[in-house]
Amino acid sequence: MIYAKKKVQNTANLAAQTAKIIANVKELEEKNLIRLEEKEIHLYPDIWKDKATALNWIKCLHLYYMLKRRFKESDSLLFRHIETGELIGTFKNKKATVLIFNPLP
Repeated sequence: MIYAKKKVQNTANLAAQTAKIIANVKELEEKNLIRLEEKEIHLYPDIWKDKATALNWIKCLHLYYMLKRRFKESDSLLFRHIETGELIGTFKNKKATVLIFNPLP
């Protein structure tokens, strides 16, 4: 939409998005697909379809930690393979990084 010669985007409802993130994390935790620890999250990298999806997962899980565990935006979070403990991603200095992901066939 263009308003006063400026492009205006409709923003999604942040509260609804946040509620969905919280519900999804709780559901994955109940199914034992992720394990949340103090500053680490253990998960199966198979749930990351591609690098962009993996980065989104990391950002959403960091937001979850900020809301539920009183993390600061600058706090680091490590992502490890649930079975091997291998580091597969990080959120450090307000930046998400994917080290390993297994794209589904």
